[in-house]
Amino acid sequence: MRLSSLSRRYTAALFDTACDANLVDKIESDLGLITWTLQSVAEFKETLANPLISTETKKSAATAIFRDKVDAITLNFVCLLIDRRREDILEDIEEQFALLADDWRGIIRADVTSAAALTDNEKSRLISKLEAFTGKKVELYMKQDRSLIGGLVVRIGDTVIDGSIKKQVVDLKNRMLGKE
Repeated sequence: MRLSSLSRRYTAALFDTACDANLVDKIESDLGLITWTLQSVAEFKETLANPLISTETKKSAATAIFRDKVDAITLNFVCLLIDRRREDILEDIEEQFALLADDWRGIIRADVTSAAALTDNEKSRLISKLEAFTGKKVELYMKQDRSLIGGLVVRIGDTVIDGSIKKQVVDLKNRMLGKE
């Protein structure tokens, strides 16, 4: 089983629980704190990753760190993952939970790669067009790639809109060589 499909099932169950308890924002924040801790505190990450450390010791460590900082649902979820030896998917779950929460709020993420930085006006126009296209509120996540030469590549979920000069040049080259 692929890691992402496994983490998707756990994430969906946690998200359903969060919705039922009206705690989506809190649990999203909790998962962010846990992920930040995993990335910032090497000893904690090593403890969770070590197969020689018992699940009880791992759960005790997680409880000691997060008892007063996260909701009981989140802490119980982390302990469940530890019991099932799935603690390695915590960071993936945090990312997927954030996407589910944004979708629940009517927000969609657009990853935009451009050859040069966009002005505020260009970003606003892009957001307006993408919101009209998707019917949802759009949050842009920008990055630059000078190899695009010009234009943009927009990724929303599995949809890619490639309006880069680089792609146009490659398409033109392929047409000229008869490789359509």
